[in-house]
Amino acid sequence: MLKKITTLFFLLLASSSICFAQNTPLRIVHGSNAGAPQDVMLRILADEMSKISGRPVIVDARPGASGQIAMTVLKQAPADGNTIFSDGTGITSILQLPGHLHQWTDFEPLYRIQLDPFAIYVLPERFKDFAALKKEMQVNKDKVRIGGYAIGGPFQLVLMQIAEKMNGSFSWISYDSGAKAVVAVMGDQIEAAMSNVSIAATYLPKAKIVVQTGETRLPQLPDVPTLKELGIDMVRYHWRGMFIKKGTPEPLIDENFKLINAAIKSPRFQTYLKESGTIDGTMSRPAMKEMLTEQARTDNILLKQLDLVR
Repeated sequence: MLKKITTLFFLLLASSSICFAQNTPLRIVHGSNAGAPQDVMLRILADEMSKISGRPVIVDARPGASGQIAMTVLKQAPADGNTIFSDGTGITSILQLPGHLHQWTDFEPLYRIQLDPFAIYVLPERFKDFAALKKEMQVNKDKVRIGGYAIGGPFQLVLMQIAEKMNGSFSWISYDSGAKAVVAVMGDQIEAAMSNVSIAATYLPKAKIVVQTGETRLPQLPDVPTLKELGIDMVRYHWRGMFIKKGTPEPLIDENFKLINAAIKSPRFQTYLKESGTIDGTMSRPAMKEMLTEQARTDNILLKQLDLVR
């Protein structure tokens, strides 16, 4: 009799543990402001993840220090698979700058979610097209003020590569978001802004995109040429993805990967990608690690050119 009671006790205990696990919220922390493209994307994704898994999925915006506040949250969390950190292309450059608090290798790559082409915004009445801006960058060189998110981040680094290929130059004006740089363009405070395609709907037609860095033209922006079309053989995307705490058991990492993948393939999320002009960035975890390693190497070369690192 005692044996049956003991067995029943452990069965009930196991059952309650499973229910607790299913009801334990999954938290996605990120370093962008609420309402930023990353935040919007994650909230749609989290809603789909919650529908699929039956558990709450919370998006926790922790802006500041170029994402490093959010990184600290992940580091302080237990390695139980219940906390995920979301970041993007800038993680391999920002974390090489002086004063960085973390290394990008401190985090386990989990999933590359989204590819968002870079885009150059101007005032339509100031620059008719990219050729006009290009000429200005070639003739007036450092007098052309172009703004975007952060110093030493991917927006500045990609623009450096573009300028080098066309023998032009610019002065970089740092903002704490790409949106603020576009607003500065609209206020005629700077000549251009380097941001993403995904924010276009908010600012067009008051601002104009003269070029985007994707492989092909986008259905949402059929009149906007790519760099390749204009003779600059270069394709770049700003990616957004997820990381998990190092030391998290592999089965839990795999479980999270499958859940994210299912949510990304959902009709609602695929519709969001099309409407925002962005692309499904899904790749294997080993491929994501390789991408990060190569990206960090290239970033280091460009950061040295800027004298931001030695």
